[in-house]
Amino acid sequence: MVDELDQVRQYDLGPICVNNFGEKYFFNLNRNSFDKVSAEALFDAKYGKDLFAEDALNVIIGTDSGLLPKYLQSKFLPKGTRYIFIEPEGVLQGLKYNQLLDGLDEKILCIGLEQWPEAIKNFKINDYLYINAVRSYNAICAQDDYIEEYAELSWYITEVLSQLHWQISVELGSEAFIARQIINLADNGRPAKLLEKAFADKTVLLLAGGPSLDEVLPWLRLHRNEVVVFAVSRISRQLLQANIEPDFVFSVDPTELSFDISKEMLEFSSKPIFVYSYHTVPTLVNQWHGLGLYLGPRLPWPSPLNVANIGSAGPTVTNTALNVAYHFGFKRIVLAGVDLCFTKEGFTHATGSDEQLAGPRFNLTSLQVETNAGFMAPTSCDFAQAILSLSFQAKQLSDMGCRIFNISGASAKVDNIEYLPISEIEFGDGAIDVAEIVAERVSESSEHKKYHRQILDELGRAQFQIKGIARLAENARRVNDEMYSADGIIENYKDKKRLDQIEKKFKREHRHYSKLVKSFGIRSFIKLTKAFTDEEWSAEEAKQLGNVFYDAYREGATKLMCLLDDAVERVQARQQEYADVPNFGLVMEQYRKDRSFGRVRLWKAIAAEVPADVQAQFAEFEKRFVEIVHDKNTRHFARAKSQGNLSSLKQRAGLLFKHKKIEELSDLLISLNKYQDQKAVEPYRYLITGYLAELQRSPALALDAYRQIVDDGGVLVEQALIRIADIGIDSDNVHTANLALQCLSQLNPFYLPLYAEMQRLHGDVMVAIDAYNNYISQFPQDTLVQIKLANLYTEQGIYDAAGMMLDYILAQKPGLEVAVTMKAALVSAGF
Repeated sequence: MVDELDQVRQYDLGPICVNNFGEKYFFNLNRNSFDKVSAEALFDAKYGKDLFAEDALNVIIGTDSGLLPKYLQSKFLPKGTRYIFIEPEGVLQGLKYNQLLDGLDEKILCIGLEQWPEAIKNFKINDYLYINAVRSYNAICAQDDYIEEYAELSWYITEVLSQLHWQISVELGSEAFIARQIINLADNGRPAKLLEKAFADKTVLLLAGGPSLDEVLPWLRLHRNEVVVFAVSRISRQLLQANIEPDFVFSVDPTELSFDISKEMLEFSSKPIFVYSYHTVPTLVNQWHGLGLYLGPRLPWPSPLNVANIGSAGPTVTNTALNVAYHFGFKRIVLAGVDLCFTKEGFTHATGSDEQLAGPRFNLTSLQVETNAGFMAPTSCDFAQAILSLSFQAKQLSDMGCRIFNISGASAKVDNIEYLPISEIEFGDGAIDVAEIVAERVSESSEHKKYHRQILDELGRAQFQIKGIARLAENARRVNDEMYSADGIIENYKDKKRLDQIEKKFKREHRHYSKLVKSFGIRSFIKLTKAFTDEEWSAEEAKQLGNVFYDAYREGATKLMCLLDDAVERVQARQQEYADVPNFGLVMEQYRKDRSFGRVRLWKAIAAEVPADVQAQFAEFEKRFVEIVHDKNTRHFARAKSQGNLSSLKQRAGLLFKHKKIEELSDLLISLNKYQDQKAVEPYRYLITGYLAELQRSPALALDAYRQIVDDGGVLVEQALIRIADIGIDSDNVHTANLALQCLSQLNPFYLPLYAEMQRLHGDVMVAIDAYNNYISQFPQDTLVQIKLANLYTEQGIYDAAGMMLDYILAQKPGLEVAVTMKAALVSAGF
């Protein structure tokens, strides 16, 4: 019985269906998605114009049985745009075998994961990443994932694309970094270089946000005065809850999400020192109320104000803090919370973080790393990359005389970093007065007025240069328009000479600032140099090429000019903070514009007399500041919650069961205790309990768990019935298997052949025939099941029905060998 039914069970994709619009699809990939509406109408509604932007690379998980690429092919494919569809290998082979991917345009590629590296190379993914034109989607079949093959594929590709985006942003020197740098000019008064070698030969404890942070905080509370503490800004909430303040707090990220996860640092006293990259999100920089030291260059163009400084080493804030520790003179660096992997339960960050409060993460790939304690732990693609960069950096620092330790056995094992529990580390520096050491290097006397004057002078020079570039671009655009005839031919070579002269001015008179302008129009410039299409330029397109080039200059100059104008206003507002008679209205408007409401705390400390109406505004701003800092419903928290949705839980549990991962399933079961909505998670707890019982060869316990799901009648009933049927089949428990298959066939016609086969094997022939006929009426293209029914008719001596079934098959597929042979046998027997 098992062999017969296994053959049917392996038919994962289901039969090929044909809907009323003549569209073919695998039933078990798409179920009823295309029953009542055509694929074209459904895709139009789902994607709109998203898939038809020019010069884009679309990465799509799943093909919806080949219907989605054919839908694209039926449209006019946009210029410079390409499509990569990724399917699980078994699905891809099924699609090819049934010719559902035939005749696709060369711009549309359908691959398995093994072909991914070659595909993105051939389709020039870096070119599309340069212009921020890589988009990813899940097809309908991947969203539904009835075959439990798409989830991990989707999670993996999402992580890989995220990593590639980050790498390209760093390579380009993204305009977002430069924009933040210009915004922060008003506050980048002191370089971190001031503390070079200030802590020579001492030891520092560097705290990051991984789960192992929880291990060190109790120890740190007892030994706080014995150690210098570096902390990444994202753990400020946990440190406040533990009543611990670091000596130095670090941030490097330019995004608004960075503010969401770090804003609690603004509730520290003024004692900690904020060390931040020049491009750190401004709402952290301009609201910090203690000493701040910036990393990297102060200005994005050559200037005497770009004093020698410590660089902002990446890619992560931990890398930056390590680099700073070396430059500050520390010879031993102790890491805590630098895990770069997840807990067995799926937690990515320490207690109190958004990620931990959102619950365990379920959308984990099968990627694992070895820990310091020797066991394997799940990780992500970006963590895996971070492990490599950290190892490389640790090797460099070790060669320069540093020793680096990690205190956690549960952290990822990293080459060149020693594992040692914190109880065994001898700090031995005695009490270190950080404030005294810093005071020797950093003067308390204010030089704000001088610095603000210098910055305004620099900004004025930059404005002059950018205006000149904008005028040149405008002139060049006009000359280029006039230079061509209607046929796209250059008519006046004097105009060409004028353009050459303008080019020389870009390079000579505005050399450094032209490069800066290009940074802001870089995606347009890249479009000019990257070939997204092999089609030849038309005459008109050749003419437009020059216009696009000068428009890119103009666009970059306009963006940069807006930033410079805003920066001037911001510095002027800072000047008013220190004026004897401040323009309160100007300053308050700047705070409102920058959303830097917390800055009123700084001003209150230095303002001599504050009018009553301004005091009321101060109070309003302070209230807004407190509301923002205490608001937990941030975009970052919403994103963290999305990684722990129950759909991902079902998919992860199914993957672990399929690969017989008993330990990981046990960890997943334990993690459910941390989920906020325990009622919602109850069916999943039974499902995982059943999976574990099966893998541990306790079918009775598994059946008890699965029956709880069926009795409840909510989600996961189909999954539970499949497992009950399998247990019944494997143990020859006819009643259990039969009942489960009967229920499944009522839920989903996909299971009717399996139910029919069960009845045939146990002598209920008429029930089997009815089930087969029911199925064939819904899936008239499934020849395999039709052959089975014809064979059953023959076995039972119902020869007329067998002959009619075979005639029907041969009408669809003339010459089908098995049907021809069966028909000939009937004829020779006289039927």
